[in-house]
Amino acid sequence: MMGNTVLPILDIINHIRAISATNKEDLERAAARLQLDSSIQLNILWIVYCNQGVRITTIAEWTFWHTSSIVIHVKKLMEKGLVSIVKSDQDGRVVNVFLTDEGIRIMHHYFEMVPQIFQVTRALEEMSKRYSPTVTQLFMELLNFLAVELQGEDKVNWSKESEYKITTLEVEVKRIKEHASEVQLNTT
Repeated sequence: MMGNTVLPILDIINHIRAISATNKEDLERAAARLQLDSSIQLNILWIVYCNQGVRITTIAEWTFWHTSSIVIHVKKLMEKGLVSIVKSDQDGRVVNVFLTDEGIRIMHHYFEMVPQIFQVTRALEEMSKRYSPTVTQLFMELLNFLAVELQGEDKVNWSKESEYKITTLEVEVKRIKEHASEVQLNTT
């Protein structure tokens, strides 16, 4: 006989698996549109965008991939001209990764794509309509709580440090689009 907690736990695992599969498909589609080899390269670019000069070992921790795999993908991103590496002056074994101007351009394009390409965006919008924005906010807080409990603050919330950067980027993208529209109106 199954205990009262077994089925709910299996249900949670199944729901998380379904969400993860959808997110993986969306990430792979986004990576392909950006002419990247895989979603892991997109994840690496996102981490480096948020944390210029991040160590390869830290990228491995935050992506939950082995360091040797990250090294291979960073080399491929270097070949594409999207990142550069700098060895530490203090310890030559330590390698820091930086986005190039082209890498930054790719990330800006990615941010413009996010609302359209990720199905979770539409699902969260529907959740807000069906329940309320407050319930959606609570859901996000609960999701963060579970992730932090399971993996730790540093592996989960590294991107929160970049919220200011992303907000600034969104304002800049909006300004550029408005300017482009004005230029187009003036030329017609």
